[in-house]
Formats: sequence, structure tokens, C-alpha cells
Amino acid sequence: MSQRSAAARAVNAMIHVRRNAKITSAKAALSVRPDNHASGESQLVSVIIPAYNAAPYIAETLNSVLRQTHRHREIIVVDDGSNDDTPLRLEPYRASIRYIRQPNLGAGAARNAGLRAASGAYIAFLDADDVWQPKKLALQLDVATRHPESGLIACDGVQFEGERILADRLLVGPLADRLTAAPTGEITGRFYREMIQGGPTICCPSQELIPRRVADKVGPQTTGPYETQHWDYELRIARDHPITLHRDSLVGWRYHPTSLSGPLDRRHWRWTLRQTGTLRRHTRLCAPENRPLVADTFRRLVRSGAEQAYDYGRRGQMADARTFLRRLVRVSRGQPFVLTVLAATWFPKPLVEALARALRCRPRF
Repeated sequence: MSQRSAAARAVNAMIHVRRNAKITSAKAALSVRPDNHASGESQLVSVIIPAYNAAPYIAETLNSVLRQTHRHREIIVVDDGSNDDTPLRLEPYRASIRYIRQPNLGAGAARNAGLRAASGAYIAFLDADDVWQPKKLALQLDVATRHPESGLIACDGVQFEGERILADRLLVGPLADRLTAAPTGEITGRFYREMIQGGPTICCPSQELIPRRVADKVGPQTTGPYETQHWDYELRIARDHPITLHRDSLVGWRYHPTSLSGPLDRRHWRWTLRQTGTLRRHTRLCAPENRPLVADTFRRLVRSGAEQAYDYGRRGQMADARTFLRRLVRVSRGQPFVLTVLAATWFPKPLVEALARALRCRPRF
């Protein structure tokens, strides 16, 4: 079976999955509501696709855009210095896309290049290995028309690998639970605090539709190595605007070990480092009334990451644990607890526990 057909089967499977009290769902995009988007059908949508070594997947991704029922769109592909056959795979699509090539600067910089080139009233990011259901843009424009106050519209979807569905929800955490209980299939509100406390709610940028006026106000995406670029972008939008989440399952988020997020068994460590960097950044960017919450969430994440790394090291992976802890020291700007845990990895466990007892504190690491 071809890679394309396997992925198509995996993504199409999301329209058959339902959620009840015990089984999570991916609700069918084509049966959630009528295709009532007349007021949005004239809006130009700029689809921005950052691509780095995306040769195996880029054709399927582009085909999912070209099959959109909303036809008024421009497709901007930013080749972030690919050294594989990505440019060659794009040749058949040159008449349908705007192609930009730049040195390898990272996904955030590639999205920023796409933003500078975009002319649409709405922005839709799509990673070069992800796919959309045909009514993704149409349904999200319908939602945006009914919620003109919203700074970001995000749908649901599935994560897949070949024919396997790895996760049947891409909206996660407390806000996803509220969405599940919403009788309309949508929730809209000022969710900055919930998005800080619950961690990333939206799994991938491919789920989003953003009004251009909001993108212009928020500014470029961050490009730091230890920051969660799309979470930071969502938080900056949520800081100043309402957010709308809707249950329509419209996105296939592809898993492969060489992606930016890395293999599954290492993703937790990468995400902890990046989320730590993002929270540290938002201790400066957030509104003053939210600063205690952001600072507390930052400290809790740092402490949890350090404790988990220590336990991981004691189970026989000490070299990896120390590498992570050194990076966490750097990202957290030398948090004393992380330095203490890193130092503890060089001493025998019984000695560490004895020292903790002597200090009358229960060793949590």
C-alpha cells in the first residue's frame, strides 16, 4: 500500500470515530453542521506551509489544500533550506503556489517569511507533512464569521502514523473537556489563564485559522531554540483576544520520529524544555494580574521536569538525565532546585536520601 493511500485512510478514519463517557472521539467534519459559510466564501485565505526536507509528504499536503471546497486562497510554500528532493516534488505545483526558498532558519522563521508574503484576510498554517479534510477552510471561515471577535479559531483532528490512529483528539486538556460538554460543539472565551495552567491545548498549527488583523498585531513568531513556537504564538493571541475552539475533526497530524518534536519516547523532554522557555518568556509578556499564575506554573513545570529526570536517571539512563538537567538549568536561568537535583545525580542514592532526611525534607527527587 502506498504511503499516500495509507495516510489518506488513516485521516479519513477520523470521521467514523465517536466519543462517549469512556471513548474519546474525532467527530465527522462533514456532518457536524450545514455548509453555511456564504459570508466567508469571498475571503482570501493565505495558506502558509513551512517545508524542510518534506519530499515524502509535500505532495499529499498540497493536494489536501487544493481539494478544499473554499477556493479563494493563496498557497505559500517556504522551503527552509531543504537538502532533499523537496524542490523537485514541488515542480508540478508551481502554477498553484508561491514558492519561497530561504536558508535553514527553522519553522518559526519560515512561517514568518510566509506571513510577510501573505495578502489574505485570514492566515492558515499547515505543516508540510500534515493534511486537511476538504471542508477545513470552509467550516472554519463559517466559525470565524459567527465569532468576529475571536483572534484564533482552532478545530480538532487526529494524529496518525501510516494506517494507525495514535490519538483521536488534537484539542487536549481542560479546555478540550469543556468543549466536549458544550452542546453547540464550540466554546469561545478569554482562555489565556487556562492555556497557561493546562499547557498547550492545540497540538499543531495546522488546526488554526487566524484573522490577518490579529497576526499583524501579534507580530512574528518566536524563533528561539528553547521555546514552543506555536504555543507562544497562541498565548500571545489569547492574551489580547478571545479564542474559539470547535469540535469539527478536520486535521491529520502526521507522526514520524524525525519531526521537530522528535521520537515519542523523547518528546516529553523536548516539550518540557520548550514549554519552560515559553513560560519564562510569558512572565514578562503577560498582564500584571497574571504574573503570579505564570510564575507559579513555570516553577511547577521546572520542578516536575527535574524530578522526572532524576527518577529516569536512577533507572539506568543517568547520562540522558544529566544532559536534560543541564539544559533545564540553562533554560530555567539557573533555578536552584534544578541545580540541586543535577548535583544529586553524582552521589549515591542512599547518601542523597540520608542528606534529605537530615535536612528534614522528604526527598522528592
